[in-house]
Amino acid sequence: MTERRQTPWVWIGGALAVAWCLVHWQAPLVEDSLFWWVPKGIKAGESGFPLSPAGDLPAAMVHQAAMVLPQWAGGLPDYGHPPLWFWWIGLFTSTLGPSLGSIKIAMLIPAAAAGAGFVALGQRIGSAAAGFAVFATPPFMAQLLRPELDLPLIAIIPWALIALLDRAWWRFAVLSFIAVWCKEPGVLLVVPAVLVAYTERKIRLTALTPLIALGVWALAHGWMATPERLPDGPVGWLKDLMTVLFIVFLAQGRWLLFIGLPRIRRHPNLAAFAVVWMLFFSVVGFFANRGTADLYTHVRYLTPGLCVAVVLMARALPAMAAFGLLWLHTASPFGPEASLFGVDQAKAEREAAAWIDSQASAGERLWVGTHQAAGLGQPWAGIADTPVRNLQVYSIDTPADAITIGDIVLETAYGEPAGTLLTGRDKTEIKSWRVHDAWVIAWRIEAPQ
Repeated sequence: MTERRQTPWVWIGGALAVAWCLVHWQAPLVEDSLFWWVPKGIKAGESGFPLSPAGDLPAAMVHQAAMVLPQWAGGLPDYGHPPLWFWWIGLFTSTLGPSLGSIKIAMLIPAAAAGAGFVALGQRIGSAAAGFAVFATPPFMAQLLRPELDLPLIAIIPWALIALLDRAWWRFAVLSFIAVWCKEPGVLLVVPAVLVAYTERKIRLTALTPLIALGVWALAHGWMATPERLPDGPVGWLKDLMTVLFIVFLAQGRWLLFIGLPRIRRHPNLAAFAVVWMLFFSVVGFFANRGTADLYTHVRYLTPGLCVAVVLMARALPAMAAFGLLWLHTASPFGPEASLFGVDQAKAEREAAAWIDSQASAGERLWVGTHQAAGLGQPWAGIADTPVRNLQVYSIDTPADAITIGDIVLETAYGEPAGTLLTGRDKTEIKSWRVHDAWVIAWRIEAPQ
């Protein structure tokens, strides 16, 4: 049995997502949203909402702090992504001013749509409780707090899938077009759309809307984003695929939902979407087996398909999903996007900011990594109220002999690695700040390497 009428549970799902955002209202910006997506949004608002907000850094950024970072030395690159999310952020930063508050306000509607959408999807397949399972899925909870391109995708995709289940083709066309113009992988909605059209035995041109939207973007922009990485041959792809399947079906207690795996076949169109999403990202842009010492990857890329799979599997026994909350703050071997670890890292850096500012003002020679320096230098990031000056910035290219006796090196649990600068040195821990598994440690260098 399925339910098409929107019940109070759907509204509760949206309210729960908003409440989560409000509880973490002061959570700073991190990683790609700090370096690229929010600056592009600010620039879009400043420059009249162009198709590609790239080039010079926006005027609202503190250029003195930005230009010392290698990530911003060449301005904002054009990655070829569609502009709708940048326009949305720019609408709020240009109206309310570029601040953490205006960015958080811009995130509220997509967050509410995501929370309500997955509950509505669960309700549509017979169990609103299954939709609430995403609230115990750490990558989803983390994404609600990160203004990346994947946030509008998780906001739109469940509603587009519901439109397909309702055979509401024009609603699907509008939603899928918007999804693609927020981020290109929205084009994968064409797969369940074609399957639904096939079961109807009808020619539905609206089923091809995601492909049309992608083509319009390619024509308007002149080119599209290219894959960040392709597999290292068939064996490399199989390893990537196995890792994707582990993240989606086994990690963070999701193996407990396996009891519902047979039920997926009852909803072949939704299952097809989840499977195609996993296959696509096991090929395009998956980093976990790229030959480095860590398994870090963009778990947020998987989140839309992962959440659909979670809702389908949780249909049998939704309460089992609650065990995922045990991993909500746990650092994942697959990187900071898999849980709140990345957000917690930014919170730890915010706690350290006042001390760093006081030490720099007192004449101490402090070294911070590029990730931490970005937040300390831009007030809209939510780390420091005013730019912290007089800092030395280290990157992966900083030679070890640049660090001298008496310097203070800030090491973080995630961000720019400081190992090559600290290994083999006599050093003393001056102070540390910890938020769950995230931390910042200030080391005083006592002897040369």
